[in-house]
Amino acid sequence: MPAISGPKDGSVAVTGASGFIGSEVVTNLVAHGYNVRACVRDANREDKVSYLLDLNAKGPGTVELFSCDLTKATQGAYDEAFSGCSAVFHVAANIGTDKSYGKNTKQDVYQGLLDATGGVLESCRKAGTVKRLIYTSSTAAVFGPREKGHYHTWRYENHVFTEDDWAGGTYETLEERHIITDENGEETETWTVEEQAYDKGKLDTEKMAYEYGAEHGIDVITVCPCHVLGPLKGKVHHVLWQRRLGLMLAGTTDFPPEGFSWNIIDTRDIAEAQRLAATSDVAQNGSRYLMVAADETGEPTTSMVIDMLRELFPDIDIAGDYYPPPASHRLYARCTRAIEELGLKPHDVKDTLRVTGETLIKLGCIEPVYKK
Repeated sequence: MPAISGPKDGSVAVTGASGFIGSEVVTNLVAHGYNVRACVRDANREDKVSYLLDLNAKGPGTVELFSCDLTKATQGAYDEAFSGCSAVFHVAANIGTDKSYGKNTKQDVYQGLLDATGGVLESCRKAGTVKRLIYTSSTAAVFGPREKGHYHTWRYENHVFTEDDWAGGTYETLEERHIITDENGEETETWTVEEQAYDKGKLDTEKMAYEYGAEHGIDVITVCPCHVLGPLKGKVHHVLWQRRLGLMLAGTTDFPPEGFSWNIIDTRDIAEAQRLAATSDVAQNGSRYLMVAADETGEPTTSMVIDMLRELFPDIDIAGDYYPPPASHRLYARCTRAIEELGLKPHDVKDTLRVTGETLIKLGCIEPVYKK
């Protein structure tokens, strides 16, 4: 199906609009003149919608809130919100970061990803006007072992992951590659819901969505983010990687002694890529874009992140006494395809770290520990 041409094609909808990524997608679309139907679980939760409504005063686009329960997507929860829309940006995923909604089992996480996206796709089909669905997947559906062997050995390889990787390699070899051998020679199948609910859920959802799009004439395009940082809109965004950055600004950390390898993408770049994908003449059903580092500066080890934060915030005691030893590996993946095909111009990683830290402090998410 052809791309949408822009705001003149009609309203667009964003699921998960109050989340860290979703709110940035809404912000980007409004700034480019779109009338956005922001789908949230509870439109009455001021802590999750105030920053969306504030966008109406900025324009030139507009925001209209819709209460849509993702867990009821298969029951038509998005039918009204999607009616007449030209494109849908499906960012929502119930992965349990908001504890006020309860705890998910592994089966809940897996089935929720499949069922919710299936319901969203069905609402797109019923609308009859939706040309494209931009789905936020994850590098969890990209990274993984390159061959059958010991679990996590892939982390220490020098392989550069691309959009052609499915949980480490080819889709057809998934089950075999994820058979893990322990030190006693015992083999365990790990490509299961019990072992990898989120990873398997994201990958299986991508494949299902592409097939649905091909059958019903809706372009499904996915973006796969890794370690997402960037400006927080509210305290509810103090989760995941933002929270871990906040810990370092608060003079502590919960990292393992050896640290780990980062691959950083700015939430503003994810939002920009999604808008560009909706209007791209190159992207089509089945197109996939890694939302990861632009170059090696965005692939730091934990010690390198600490060094950058110490440069950016010289008055703050970053991570206290914690400083992991030099790492022997990096997590290699680049957003080259998004740059070349969509025209994405990513933020510098230091700008991403700076604005993340500044908004964590400004919103009162953390109390920075200043040097004496």
